[in-house]
Amino acid sequence: MGGAARVKNVLSQLGRTRFRGYTAFGQKYKPMLQVLEELKRREIQPETLRVLEVFGRDGVDHTTTYADKVKSLEVWEIDRNRRPQLEKNLPDAEVRIVDSYDEIETTTTKYDLIILDNPIGIYSNHCDHFDFFPDPLFRVTSDEALFIVNVIPDIDPMTQKIFPNLDEKYLEKRADFYDADDPAHISMKQMVDTYKRFIEFHDYHMLWSFYVERSKVYYLVFRIKRLSPRTKWTEEEMATSRFLWPPEEESVIPHWVDRID
Repeated sequence: MGGAARVKNVLSQLGRTRFRGYTAFGQKYKPMLQVLEELKRREIQPETLRVLEVFGRDGVDHTTTYADKVKSLEVWEIDRNRRPQLEKNLPDAEVRIVDSYDEIETTTTKYDLIILDNPIGIYSNHCDHFDFFPDPLFRVTSDEALFIVNVIPDIDPMTQKIFPNLDEKYLEKRADFYDADDPAHISMKQMVDTYKRFIEFHDYHMLWSFYVERSKVYYLVFRIKRLSPRTKWTEEEMATSRFLWPPEEESVIPHWVDRID
């Protein structure tokens, strides 16, 4: 199999196409390198981070780019047939064959960096990474942590060509999750504000964020820190405040999102 065919085959296995910066099998992935460089610029040292890769697949693409640069790496993957590939590609990682949605509810381990490189669209009754919010992800989050999530601000004809499963049902779920009037076009600021509300609900504050283009998909990176617990909300407040942070409560720390090119 030639080089181009091999890359196409790997991308097909991953269920992803045309991500900017993807190179041949086993080489470094430029957008993740940009993330690592920006973390260092912000005085985050990767070698101190305990990392969880929630959707392991076969471990190629961005995971091999950072795996040898972090303190520890745990990889979750539901398909046991991928264990040999994961162990070959990520020899120093702890590979666990689990359902990530079940494991996030039971594990007692805490992580400093959690990466949600989820499949795009609706799969196995889940949509993108939405079911990890507003609660499950914070069970495994250390007091100071980083999240990296996949986001798609604009669903245009090219995006739908790359991801043909982004149908009306998907748009409805986006509208619900991001509280968006136009789910096909959601600004990065509105996306960040959504995650910020979830973060604040769990007594954390978002210290900063930035995003890096992959193609039509972007890495969105957050730095969060736990604050002392505030007064707990009533059940009625919790039921009505999933997407609407009370306007009278303002974040202590000003926040904006940076684009990294």
